[in-house]
Amino acid sequence: MTNVPDAETRPDAAQLVAAYRQVLTWLGAGTALGACAELAMLRHWQGPGQLVPWALLVLLLGAAAAWLVRRSTATARALRTVAVVTALGSAYGVYEHLKGNLAAGPFSARYAESWASMPAASHLWAAASGAVGASPLLAPGMVGLAGVLLWLAVLGWRDRGA
Repeated sequence: MTNVPDAETRPDAAQLVAAYRQVLTWLGAGTALGACAELAMLRHWQGPGQLVPWALLVLLLGAAAAWLVRRSTATARALRTVAVVTALGSAYGVYEHLKGNLAAGPFSARYAESWASMPAASHLWAAASGAVGASPLLAPGMVGLAGVLLWLAVLGWRDRGA
C-alpha cells in the first residue's frame, strides 16, 4: 500500500500558495533580522554610508510586519516596492564592498609582490573571498536575499476581497 493522500485530504493549490507565502515571509524577515545582527556585530554605523543598509532593513522589516498583520493589495505593493529597492541597494553594497577590497589588494601583505601580475579573475576572487580587504561581500548579499525572499512572498498577490 502506498501513502498517497486521496483527493479529499490533499491540500489544494490555494492552500499551498498561502503556506509558501507564509514560509517565504518568515524566511525573509528572519534573514533581515540576521542581517541586522551581522551589521551590529560588525559595528556597521561609522558614518552615513554605513547607515544605508540599516535604513533598508528597517523599511523591509516594517513592510514585512505590515504584510503579516494585514494582507492587502496596499501592503503587498509596499512590500514589493521596498523589496526591490532593498535588492538594488544590496547589489550596490556588494559592488562597493568588492571595489573597496580590490583597492586594498596592492597593499595586502600577502599579495603586495604579485598583485600587479595576477589576472583579473584572481583579483576578483581574492576580493570576493576575503583574501584582501576588510569588507565582506556576504553581508550586503544577505540584505538582498531578504529582499528577494520577501518579494517572492508577494509575487502574484491578488487581494480576493478587492
